[in-house]
Amino acid sequence: MARPATLQLDRRTARAILDGHPWIWPDVLDGQKAPRAGAEVELLDPLGTPIGRALADGSTRPGAPALRVLTLDPRDPPLRKLLFRRIAQARRLRERLLDLDSTTAWRLINGEGDLLPGLVVDRFDGTAVVRPDGDGWRPHERAITDALLSEGGGLDTVLIRPKKEESRVLHGTPPAGHVVVREEGRRYRIRPGFGQKTGFFLDQRDNRTAVQRLVQPGDRALDLFSFTGGFSVALAVGGAGHVTSVDLSAPILEEVAGQMDLNGIPAERHTGVAADIFHWLPKQARAKDRYDVVVCDPPALSRKKADLPNARKAYRRIHQALAPVVAPGGLLVTASCTARLSADDLLEDAIAGLKAGGRTVTRELRRAGAGADHPVPPALPQLRYLSCLVLALD
Repeated sequence: MARPATLQLDRRTARAILDGHPWIWPDVLDGQKAPRAGAEVELLDPLGTPIGRALADGSTRPGAPALRVLTLDPRDPPLRKLLFRRIAQARRLRERLLDLDSTTAWRLINGEGDLLPGLVVDRFDGTAVVRPDGDGWRPHERAITDALLSEGGGLDTVLIRPKKEESRVLHGTPPAGHVVVREEGRRYRIRPGFGQKTGFFLDQRDNRTAVQRLVQPGDRALDLFSFTGGFSVALAVGGAGHVTSVDLSAPILEEVAGQMDLNGIPAERHTGVAADIFHWLPKQARAKDRYDVVVCDPPALSRKKADLPNARKAYRRIHQALAPVVAPGGLLVTASCTARLSADDLLEDAIAGLKAGGRTVTRELRRAGAGADHPVPPALPQLRYLSCLVLALD
């Protein structure tokens, strides 16, 4: 067997890696040719002592890691065996964290947080959807599949959906059409491997449950940027007298109606509105239409650091527009999945936008991110991309 490639790190990089940072940037290669995608690279400290291994991404594109640290223990086995071990560890952790009788859709592998950097696996009942970041995992698809079937806990189908590519089958038979998954008392129809991400926004599960618990019977509820109705269903199951879901896409709203029917919600308790919220909200304000609970969960408004100032202006504009439709003493659930926008930033923008719309935040009632099945390494807090706030208004 050929010896793995080696990379001697400078003192700064070695210290960062030993402190738990899982990425090695292209500049560390110092002009060397990038190792081939999927290669395991032995990492050496400045004195030449082995300190771990990394997986090569195969490129040196700006803004992306060239290598991702797999282990800081040189005695750990090669990648194939390591995959079996890490997936088993991740599954056991979810069995501890989640009630898997009431929840059949959850994140099995969360990349760096499960010591498999760049590898995300979401589970939808018996189907796993693999979503790799970069090309480093591409040569290891067979090993990933074997490890998932062995250690994933009863999987029968494995799909893969690399970024900017269609999903394809690695094992088994993909579900025909939609599958129904359970989520803490709610039911959702999804298509694994299609739509956004891996098929459903699993990171908002705990926040949907919080919304379900805070709504009171008879509340008028509004779900802005509803997409397929994750929060809309939570509001309705929680007892809202009526839920209005607003999204740009009419076909998406048909899916929301289907989700409501699946959960036994009568059609008269839900209205879907296909509209641009910036056109629709002023009309509701003029009509003095008010809602006791408003959920605002827009898509990511920036991907790059340079775009963050404009994203923050957009968040303020959104909150200014929705301010008039929140009933006196009502609750606002506001979320952001925009990278580099912290919960403090979101709160600041919400307060500023609501103030411009004539409203005051009287209390912050809840602050949360993704569920516990989305762990992140302490040395990489920027992976905590999701923020969700529950605010009480005047």
